[in-house]
Amino acid sequence: MADRLDKLLSDYFTGRLATNIRLRKMELQFNSDRTPDENIGGGRKQNDYNNPVELRMIREQRDTQLQQWILQKDIIDMIYNITIESQQCVLKARYGNQLSWVKVAEEVHVDERTCIRWRDDFKSGIAGHLGETLKPLSISRQLSVMNRAEKMA
Repeated sequence: MADRLDKLLSDYFTGRLATNIRLRKMELQFNSDRTPDENIGGGRKQNDYNNPVELRMIREQRDTQLQQWILQKDIIDMIYNITIESQQCVLKARYGNQLSWVKVAEEVHVDERTCIRWRDDFKSGIAGHLGETLKPLSISRQLSVMNRAEKMA
């Protein structure tokens, strides 16, 4: 793949993006209470607010990676749904089925250059809306986000 946007589109059309979102939600739901109990021999915490549904929702809202994936999926969904059917077929064939441009053009019955132009139009349409979500988080930023999320939970 040529760039991050191509990788994102490939992930979207193969279903990998939706799977990543579901896996991250499960990870936040089930692996959040793995801190060791330091209150050995003591009683229960007083005034402890423990609502699992609300705590899970808070964790999901604070997780920047999950929010980026959801935003990316929503933006691609919206713009993909307003494109014409032949352009949708081109995008599915190229990114979902990983076909070459020649095979995509034969399948849709248009010129190869037209397929590439349609792809470029779609990419330019979503690139402006995705903006910062395509930039990967730095290691220090990831660690600070994780530490902040652990403190909040």
